[in-house]
Amino acid sequence: MSQIGNNIKKLRSVKGLSQQAFADLFGLTRGNISSYEERRAEPKIEIMLQIAKYFSIPIAELLQKQLTVNEILNFEDYFPAEPLTVMTGGLAKIPFLDREYFRQYDASERATEKMPLIHFPLDSNNKFLAVENSSFVPHPVGFSFEEHMVLFFEQVTVDILHTLGDHFGYFDGDTPFFGRFALDGNEIALVLNDWKKELYSAEMAPHFWKLFGKFERVL
Repeated sequence: MSQIGNNIKKLRSVKGLSQQAFADLFGLTRGNISSYEERRAEPKIEIMLQIAKYFSIPIAELLQKQLTVNEILNFEDYFPAEPLTVMTGGLAKIPFLDREYFRQYDASERATEKMPLIHFPLDSNNKFLAVENSSFVPHPVGFSFEEHMVLFFEQVTVDILHTLGDHFGYFDGDTPFFGRFALDGNEIALVLNDWKKELYSAEMAPHFWKLFGKFERVL
C-alpha cells in the first residue's frame, strides 16, 4: 500500500505547512492535498517526483515507507558522506558557520559573503545558513542535537511567519544563539530561556532563521 498520503501529512506537520501552503508549492489545491491525506486519491507521478525532489527524499521511501520526524529532518540517510565542500554542479551554495567561527566570534565580521560555503542539494529560492552545533553557541532546554552536527536554517520571511510556532531557530545578531520560536498574539520571539529572547521585527528580520534540517555524518 502506498504511503504517499501519510507522508505528505507528516511532511506538512514537520515543516509547519498548512494544506494550502503545501498545495501552493506544487501548483495544487487544498482539496488535492486533503484527498491525498485521506487516501481518496494519489498524486500523479510527476507531482510525487516534485515532492521527493523538493524535500530531498528518495522517491521509493516517499511512496513505500512511513517516514519518521527524524528521517524527514535528517539528511544523512539520503546523501553520500563526502566532504561537505566538494564542488558539484546544481547544488545550493550555503554560508557555513563552523565552531571556529564562534570560537573567535566578532559581530562586525558576520557578513555572509565572507563565510565559507557548503554545497548541498537544497531546491529552494529562499536563503539558507548552515551552522555547526557546538558548545560555543547557547541553546535552549530540549535542543537535542549532537556536537558537530550541521544544522540548516531557512531565513524567516513574512510568508513563513505562521509556521514558526514552537520551532527551533537561530539568531545571528550581536549575541548569536539557538532558540525556540514563541508566538503571542502579534508578537513573535526567539526564546533562549527565561532571561534571554529576541523579538522579531521588520528591522531585525534578516537575523532570524528557522531550522530546516540537519546533516550528521555517520562514520
